[in-house]
Amino acid sequence: MTAQAFGEGHRRALLIGTGTYDQLSKLLSPEVDCAGLAEVLSDPEIGHFEVQELVDADRPLLERAIEEFFLTARRDDVCLLYFSCHGVRNRSDKLYFAVRNTDPERPAHSAISASFVHDMMDECRARSIIVVVDCCYSGLFIPGAKGSESAGFEEALAGHGRVIITAGTRMQRAWEGDHSDAETPSLSRFTAAIVEGLRSGDADLDGDGLVTLHDLFKYTSERLHLEGIEQTPRMGGEMQYDIVLTKVKKKRRQRSSRTTKKRPSRRTAGPPPTRRAEMPWRVSAASGSARQPVLSDGTLVVHEKYSLHVFDAESRRRYPLIQTNYPGSAVFHSGTAYFPGPGSLLRSVDLRTGKPRRSARLQVCDGLLRVSVDTLYATSPDGSLHSIDVRSDGVRWSQGLGQPAVGCPPEVAAGSVIVMTEEPRPQGDATDPTEKRVQAFLEVTGQPNWSYRPERPLVGDWAVTDSGIYLVQQVEFSRQRIVAVDPANGEPLWRFDAAANLAVAPAAVSGLVVFGDVDNRLVALDAKSGAQLWERKTKGRVLTRPFAVGDTLFTADRAATLTAWKLPVGRKLRSYEVLLSADRQGAPACTDDWLYLTDSQGDMHALPAKLRA
Repeated sequence: MTAQAFGEGHRRALLIGTGTYDQLSKLLSPEVDCAGLAEVLSDPEIGHFEVQELVDADRPLLERAIEEFFLTARRDDVCLLYFSCHGVRNRSDKLYFAVRNTDPERPAHSAISASFVHDMMDECRARSIIVVVDCCYSGLFIPGAKGSESAGFEEALAGHGRVIITAGTRMQRAWEGDHSDAETPSLSRFTAAIVEGLRSGDADLDGDGLVTLHDLFKYTSERLHLEGIEQTPRMGGEMQYDIVLTKVKKKRRQRSSRTTKKRPSRRTAGPPPTRRAEMPWRVSAASGSARQPVLSDGTLVVHEKYSLHVFDAESRRRYPLIQTNYPGSAVFHSGTAYFPGPGSLLRSVDLRTGKPRRSARLQVCDGLLRVSVDTLYATSPDGSLHSIDVRSDGVRWSQGLGQPAVGCPPEVAAGSVIVMTEEPRPQGDATDPTEKRVQAFLEVTGQPNWSYRPERPLVGDWAVTDSGIYLVQQVEFSRQRIVAVDPANGEPLWRFDAAANLAVAPAAVSGLVVFGDVDNRLVALDAKSGAQLWERKTKGRVLTRPFAVGDTLFTADRAATLTAWKLPVGRKLRSYEVLLSADRQGAPACTDDWLYLTDSQGDMHALPAKLRA
């Protein structure tokens, strides 16, 4: 299709993003979506658009802005309207764009209807109208997803002289970016591809120095496909000429018009491409960011919020999906998953068949279970700790904890069950209404053994071994301390003041305590004395606990780098390009030969433990 000239009319863009809601789940991407798109569109060397951004605005303001945007346009103007938000539909399949106070059950009176946008477009005199939508329809929202099926969208907005580009097909989700750090959220996957294609000029597929809508649509579709993101953008509407959206900056080296095959840039919000030739295999596991895999009885389990994705470790065969009622971590033993079911009652499910198994009838707390040998340790909502024989489902003993909250799953070390509890402080202490302490109960009888009450507040990150319990204290707002406690008697052994807050929970490996902080420092301490042995820099902030295979330590960071370090000296050996899904308490599963990990898109990889550089 012939491209229309860049034109003499005004180039105007209205960017609408809503991420904060009263009755819908919060989205982190819309604000940065609008900012990223505004940057490239307003650049005089790229889009030369006059851009207006409205983020988290109320319905009256948005409807007035949309009306003004279209009714004040002239014939030669190029008008681009963009949405990044939740989308809802009513019983008649009418589409609405959600705002902060939208009631998803009654959107007609609390959201912006697609018919309103359609009416405003009908009144617009501009010949070139573009609508780009990165949003959803349904009330089904999972971590990282912005929606589900999209029946009727193109039909709702398409018309003469209008081009509609949507983030996916009728049955696909539109994914948010990787939000490993909520303070620096990423653009949505779809919008990130658009912004990168326009900023870099890579969306200029024919090398003529101009990016048309067809160029951008094809580039974005191919980009998402190459990154393994299950979204297939759609384009609908009518246009006599292919509309030129942006130009390529002159300083950028122009490519031959024969170059049409796209290679993804590394500057996207999603993970960079991996070197697949070095990967024995990769399978699609979760639908987005998920916890790192657990290897249990020949199965690999990837825990996504409310779902367990189970695979045979040998054949990679996928077993039936297991739905959970709560988002906290399940535990696994002898081919069985344990987690709270309806009414918080303990539920056990066969990993390979997905069928329920018999289990003790106890109420248990979400995410606060631990299995050691043949015993399941579970805390209950009434403040009790239970020891359960998983072979007979009988309760060996129960011990009251005084009805405190439990901060993290129990651990077993030195013949004791170790629990971190949280109790109300005495009245009158307004600085911190609660305090954490560590309690130990004899593994055989459940009788109290010892208690440790720290002088500074504890963070819910720890590493527990038979040699030491390594706790994290909050010394100042931006600085933490590691304290080692003897698991036999609760006596403090040593303490080490870190230079900054820890990024993830510390790890105890090969006689070392290793941690990464928020300033990209990787520090190793002697587990016996607390003396610092070495300090290194990682490319980005670590995303999971450090973990070890033999004398090799591995770290995964936000710079999409999985790095191997020589223990105990901390010499860097090699690295691999892959962006892992963040898991503050967990780490990839490993054997002597293989590493099993979940990437930021929910795919599970098997990599050799001896990574090549």
